Amino acid sequence: MLTNPVLETKYRTQRQLDEEAEHDVRNYMKNSHQIASEIERQYGFKFKYGSLQGGRIKVLEEDRPKST
Repeated sequence: MLTNPVLETKYRTQRQLDEEAEHDVRNYMKNSHQIASEIERQYGFKFKYGSLQGGRIKVLEEDRPKST
């Protein structure tokens, strides 16, 4: 795998965020969004986010919570 100091920093940060989220993608995204919001407030600008065109993402059956 090709690497350089910038990519090493990126990978280290992603590993740290993953550990903080306890390997849960929902927590990872929530934490990342919170960090982005703090950066917006601190520097006084807004990030622009894309949107999904054409509908919703289909949830796979194995990803649905089990009803008890």
